[in-house]
Amino acid sequence: MGDILSQDEIDTLLSATEESDGGGGDGGGGLEAASSQPIGGDLTDVSSQRIVTGYDFKHPARVNKDQLRTLENLHDNFARLLSSTFSGAMRAVVDVDTAFVDQTTYAEFIMSLSNPSCSYQFTLGPTNGQAIIDFAMPVVFAFVDRIFGGKGSSQGVDARQLSQIEMGVIAKIVKRVVEDLESTWEPILRVEISDIELETNPEFMQITAASEIVILLAFEVSSTNASGLVSLCYPFFTLESILPRLGQQTYVRQGRQNREETIRQNRGRLTKTYMPITAELAAGRATFQELQEIQVGDVLKLDTEIDEPTVIYVSEEPKFIGRPGRVGRKNAVQIITPIDFENEEIHKNRSREIPGLIVSS
Repeated sequence: MGDILSQDEIDTLLSATEESDGGGGDGGGGLEAASSQPIGGDLTDVSSQRIVTGYDFKHPARVNKDQLRTLENLHDNFARLLSSTFSGAMRAVVDVDTAFVDQTTYAEFIMSLSNPSCSYQFTLGPTNGQAIIDFAMPVVFAFVDRIFGGKGSSQGVDARQLSQIEMGVIAKIVKRVVEDLESTWEPILRVEISDIELETNPEFMQITAASEIVILLAFEVSSTNASGLVSLCYPFFTLESILPRLGQQTYVRQGRQNREETIRQNRGRLTKTYMPITAELAAGRATFQELQEIQVGDVLKLDTEIDEPTVIYVSEEPKFIGRPGRVGRKNAVQIITPIDFENEEIHKNRSREIPGLIVSS
């Protein structure tokens, strides 16, 4: 059994320890005092001084919120242009609104697409980066149905790949969509879209690494008989050189100030648009047997009077009443009066009420 220290020896050892620690005993007392304070009070003080921001390592935010907001504002104009383009293709009112803007990985974007799909990958100049625009299949089949004489509905159509004829029809619409996208970027910089390719299997589109961050913009398309999404995907490296310009939101103010200039430019574009004009000189009804028995020199009696005015159609819509004639060696029509909007249906149904032979110029 070891020797037992006396109280004086213990006090001497404790005093020597305190001197060697340089006041460590005070620090211990401070620690004891701190531990005696309420825990809730310490946490409240710390939380009031620090701002904690969550960070998702799986989906890192490489584009800040201001730049995303600028992208959204920029592509709101793209939605308006799409609405005009789709309405012209549908010959009916089509609403297009921005559904959402998000950052995700390229792999998740590809997995969200249908298979088969109607996706176009293209090169966005001058960045020389690639991007993808995808049209939901219900929207695509609605366009096909409308262009071939239907009501513009995709109901009852099974998921299938587009035929060559259908691809050609959709390609004409995509050409106008590309022009709209180029106009959308005009306030930021002049872009030129090239190398446009259709891909019906999204797994074959490898424009970037699967883990690369992409900016995804979705637009909701709504018409009377169909609805769906149009998705626009920009890989980060495609927009990397443009991002500093996206922080400058001056184009929004300039766009509002130059509204009259925009209207003037749109009117200028409309004045250069070619429209087919048809003048219906006469119309009549004949049986198929009578048409089979027609010989050279026969005279057909039509239902139109000689002095009856001519209906002038602009892109198959009755717009004017005219009088036929000649100017030099060419046929001509003198416009007498425009057709009121409420009377267009009467003249539009005129040829439908008299199916058969129509002589027009």
